[in-house]
Amino acid sequence: MMTRITAAAALALLAACGSASVAEQDAVAQTRAAARPLTIAGVRIGMPAPEVQAALARDGWKVETFPGRDWATTVEEQKRQQRGASSFDLPRTGLATMQAKKGDEALIVEFRPVPSGADVKVVKYEAPMAGRTGAQLRAQMTQRYGAPTRASSPQAPLDLTWCSAGEPCRSAYGTARPALHAEEDAYHKARLILLEGGDAERQWQAQVQRAAGGGAPAKSSF
Repeated sequence: MMTRITAAAALALLAACGSASVAEQDAVAQTRAAARPLTIAGVRIGMPAPEVQAALARDGWKVETFPGRDWATTVEEQKRQQRGASSFDLPRTGLATMQAKKGDEALIVEFRPVPSGADVKVVKYEAPMAGRTGAQLRAQMTQRYGAPTRASSPQAPLDLTWCSAGEPCRSAYGTARPALHAEEDAYHKARLILLEGGDAERQWQAQVQRAAGGGAPAKSSF
């Protein structure tokens, strides 16, 4: 909220003074855009499964769901691992993924079990470029998310990364916080992937450990 207010106030001040350069206005616009949450097709990291399904249905996506382990089963699996027992027979009554189609667009949403149900951990999207150039897609995404954290040369195939909360990164993979990557692949398809980041994964693992009655792993002496 503070970032959004600051950006709006800065833009108003520059306009009132009548001395804002194009670069200054672009910087304010990018700050405002960067304050928006990273989403793909309206789906964000941590979004509960019922909200995802409702949002996709409203937007005309045809959704198919695939089962996974629910929270109780995940905790039971952890308990069995702690005592060296097999978890092969545990049922899959939760939600693992949603796969959605809309025309020639494809979306895969991966979930993780939580006590309240299932939350989004990864979002993948692909579609033909459909006449769009890499430069046009770059402009559209920059307008939505602000300047990317890392970008390929305008002359090279599209390869963009946005990292959240000011985190410096070279790739969306292996970041601590949510990150978005966009590229044009060898088949001239636009591919986007939104990842939750390592912080959320570690927090979830710790939550499962606590629920299973296990503490944090012992620290090494070296």
